Amino acid sequence: NKKLGIDISVLSENLKEIMRGIRMHLVTLIEGLEEAEMNAMALGLAHTLSRFKLKFSPDKVDVMIMQAVGLLDDLDKELNNFAMRLREWYGWHFPEMGKIVTENLAYAKVVRLMGMKSTNKEV
Repeated sequence: NKKLGIDISVLSENLKEIMRGIRMHLVTLIEGLEEAEMNAMALGLAHTLSRFKLKFSPDKVDVMIMQAVGLLDDLDKELNNFAMRLREWYGWHFPEMGKIVTENLAYAKVVRLMGMKSTNKEV
């Protein structure tokens, strides 16, 4: 402190050693405190601190946007896989439809509308 003329360092090596000693012997320093109870309290404190850090993370929005983009990519890939399977499987039943309908969504709608080719002569 400049006013008092004393050099105060909060993170000095001596303070670290004192805090380490208190932590190691806390169960013996406080009467009625058991080690299992102390471990449970420490775990609860660690969970609360982690929740607090996650809750107020400045990068949280960026992470959510990156996860949303990744999810959209995964959904697009899965939709393409399902469309290719539908074309492959329905192609055995009605092979010429793959050349007639090129868009995946339209193809799925036509398959739903038509069903079996032999039962729908009017479609």
